Amino acid sequence: MEPDQAAQLAQAKEQLLVLARDVNAMYQAERERSRELKEALDALRENYLATVRTLAFIVEAKDASTRDHLERTHDYAQALARVVTRAEVAEEMSYGFLLHDVGKVGIPEAILCKPGPLTNAEYDVMKTHPLIGVQIVAPIAFLGSAVDVIRCHHERWDGRGYPDGLAGEDIPLGARIFSVCDTFDAMTSDRPYRGALPFDVAVEEIERCAGTQFDPEVVQAFVGMCQDLRTEGSPLAAG
Repeated sequence: MEPDQAAQLAQAKEQLLVLARDVNAMYQAERERSRELKEALDALRENYLATVRTLAFIVEAKDASTRDHLERTHDYAQALARVVTRAEVAEEMSYGFLLHDVGKVGIPEAILCKPGPLTNAEYDVMKTHPLIGVQIVAPIAFLGSAVDVIRCHHERWDGRGYPDGLAGEDIPLGARIFSVCDTFDAMTSDRPYRGALPFDVAVEEIERCAGTQFDPEVVQAFVGMCQDLRTEGSPLAAG
């Protein structure tokens, strides 16, 4: 190899090494920026959720008759969703179970905490809480299917629910699952105007409403889950 060619080759190698170092430095800097961005987005996400979760618990704190309702229905729905879907519950759906009643922060306290049945006019106001909830969480794009639960958990299988009068499988699955758990918890909890129903009576009422208020397949899964609880001697089933 001629001296000039050898020198050119050495120079080319040196240029390639410099380029490789520059590319590596750019790659490492980009990875660091990506890590910092992910951490910032995760922190923002946690802050959003903490804020909305706080709003949800403010609702619960306003009404002593529903204290612990959020955690109970969240746990029931998590368990039922695993039975229905035969898979782990998506994080987004789980958020919906917890935040389902967040819109009640917009309901007047005189209606929310009334110690007795609501009038028709009061009930019309109460029925606005799913849409208020959707407005509250709308800016939080990553909640995804949680919004379906918040909006649709008072829809009925026969189309006679609210706010949209959806029917059958037009109702998102998460909302169909949660509706059963929400109603079950309401029936088995003490309220100012009535005592809690026994476990078996509440299960029978859920079963009776299959095909009208509730998705029949979800009810079937729920009843099976309750039978398992009874067999296992769960404290929940002893009520």
